[in-house]
Amino acid sequence: MDGDHVSINIGNHEIWERRRAGLKALESVNRTPPLAELKFLMYLLFRAAIKEGNVDKFIETLEKNSGEQVSLSDIINIHGPSGNSLFHIAAGIENADILEALLEVIPDKRLATEANYRGDTALHIAARAGGFHSAELLLGCGSIVHMANDAGNTALHEAVKNGYSRLTSLLLSRGSRAVYQENKESKCPLYLAVETGNLEILKLLMEAMDKNQVPWSRMQGMSPVHGAVVHQRLEMLKEMSERKGELFQLKDAQWGTPLHLASSMNYVDGVEFLVHKFAWSAFEGDEEGYLPIHVACKMGQLETMKVLLEHWPDAEELLNLKEGQNILHVAAKYGRPKVVEYILNNFHLKTLRNDKDKEGNTPAHVATLQLQEDVLIELVKTYGIDLHLVNNGNMTALDLAYEQWEKNDGGLERTVCAALVAAGAPRSVYKEICLPKGLHPVRDMKKPPPLDKQKDVANSRMVVATLIAAMTFAAGFSVPGGYNSSEPDAGIATLLSKSMYDVFVICNTIALYSSIIAVVILLLAQLLSSRQMRFVLKKTRLPLVISLTTMSVAFMAGVYVTTSKRIWIAIVALICGITAFFVILSLLIVLYNIPCKS
Repeated sequence: MDGDHVSINIGNHEIWERRRAGLKALESVNRTPPLAELKFLMYLLFRAAIKEGNVDKFIETLEKNSGEQVSLSDIINIHGPSGNSLFHIAAGIENADILEALLEVIPDKRLATEANYRGDTALHIAARAGGFHSAELLLGCGSIVHMANDAGNTALHEAVKNGYSRLTSLLLSRGSRAVYQENKESKCPLYLAVETGNLEILKLLMEAMDKNQVPWSRMQGMSPVHGAVVHQRLEMLKEMSERKGELFQLKDAQWGTPLHLASSMNYVDGVEFLVHKFAWSAFEGDEEGYLPIHVACKMGQLETMKVLLEHWPDAEELLNLKEGQNILHVAAKYGRPKVVEYILNNFHLKTLRNDKDKEGNTPAHVATLQLQEDVLIELVKTYGIDLHLVNNGNMTALDLAYEQWEKNDGGLERTVCAALVAAGAPRSVYKEICLPKGLHPVRDMKKPPPLDKQKDVANSRMVVATLIAAMTFAAGFSVPGGYNSSEPDAGIATLLSKSMYDVFVICNTIALYSSIIAVVILLLAQLLSSRQMRFVLKKTRLPLVISLTTMSVAFMAGVYVTTSKRIWIAIVALICGITAFFVILSLLIVLYNIPCKS
C-alpha cells in the first residue's frame, strides 16, 4: 500500500467539531480510574473498533464508553499485553483517519511516541505496514523518526526491509539519518535494500547520502557491497560503483574485499565485473595474506581462478603476502585436486610446480604436511615434479611424511609415506651434514612413542591372540562330525576320511600355534623398554595375521565337510571362506608393503 492515497477527511467538518467538543467535555469530568479487568475488556473493545477501520463508528464507541465508564485520558492510556497502545493499533491499519482522530484529542503528542515491550513505536508499526499517511501524521510527534526498537531497527529500517519506496523517501525527507546505522543483525538500511533486491530504494538511499554528504567511513555493520555479492545482485553492484565507488573499499571481518568474497563463492559474473572495474582489488590481501585468486584456489573454485588468471597471467607473482605461497601451494594445502590438476596440466603454469614458499616448501611439501593424499598423488605422477628438493630445514617431502608418521601412527600418514616411496621420493642427504636445529644426533634425538600407548597396543593384540588360541584349542577337540563310539574306531573322528577334514585340522593347528607364539612374544614385551617394544610389536603382526587367516579357512573347511550332502550350502560356505581368505591375504600384502619408520 506504499503508493495509496488514503483520505484524511474524517467526515463533515461541522460534525467533527461537535464531536471533538463532546470528547473534550468528557475529558474534564473526574472519574474513578478503571480496574484492571475493565481495562482489559475496554482494550479488546477499542482494538476491535480500530481494526474495523471505520472512523465514525470508532468515535461513537469512544464517546459512548468515555461517557459511561471512564475518562478519555484513561482510554488513551490503555495498553495491551505486549504494551501496544491504541496508537500502535491505529498505525497498523490501512485507513489513517482513526489515527488522526486520536492525535486530534491528545494534549501531548509525545504520547504517540511511546514504545511497546519490543521497543516499537507507532511509527515502526506504520513503516512495517507501509502506512504512508499514518507515518506522515506520526512524524509530527517529536523525534520519533530516530527511535530504534529492541532489534535496533528505526522506522527507515522497517520501510526498507519491507520494500516501501515512497515511505522510505518520506522518512529521508523528514530527517532520518539512519542510512548507515546498523541494527542488531549488523545491517544498515543500505544493506537491507541490497538484501531485498530493491534497486529503487537503493537509489533513494544513495541519493540521500550524496545530498547529506555522509562519508562512507561512517558505514556501520555489514558492507552493502559484500551483501550484493552474497545475494549476487550485479545491477546493484553497478549502481553502487557509479554512485559511491568508495564503498568498494570496505572490507569484511577477515579484511576481505568484495572480490575476495565473490571468489570464494564462485560468483563468476561478479568476479568479472569487480576485476575490471576495481582492478586494484585483485592484489589486496586479506587477514591471512591471501589474494582473491588464492581464496578461489582455497575453496576449489576453478572457474573463478581461470577468470583471475586471465586478468594477470603471470602467476609467479601472485604470492600469499605472508607465507609467499603460489596458487598451487594453496590448492595443495586445502586439498583441491581439480584445481591442482588444472594447474599441473597448464603449460604456462609449469614454473609453479617446484616453486618454494618462505619456509622453502614446494607444493609437494605442503601437500605432505597437510596429509592431502589425493593432491599428493596428482603431484607425484606429474612429470617435472622434483621430489629431491629440500625445504629450509633440509627435509624432502618424504622426510616430512616420516616425521608426520612419527607424531601420529595413523592410516593416512602411512598412505602418504607409501605414495611418496612408490614415486621414488628420496630421504634428504643434507640434514646429517648441516645438522639444522632439531636434528642433533644426541641432544635432539627423537623421543620414542609413549610406553603407555605401546602397552595399550600390546594388550589389545594379546586379547585377540588369546581368543584365537582358546577357540582353536576348543575346535581341536570338538571336531566337526564328532567321534566314533564303537570299536574298533572308538575315539576316532567320524569324518577322518574326508579331504576337507584334513584342511580343517591343518589350518586349525596353524592358527592355534601362531596365536600362542604371538601371546608369548607379547608377554615378553611387557618387560622391555619403549624402543625394544616397538620392535617386538612389529614381530607380532605376522603370527596374528596368519592365525586369523588360517582360523577362517579352518571354519570354512569344517562347515563344508559337515554340509557336503547339501551341495548348495557347502558351495556358499566355500565361496565365503575363499573370499575372506583373499581379502585377508590382500590386506597382509598391503601391510607389509608400507614402509617402516626409520
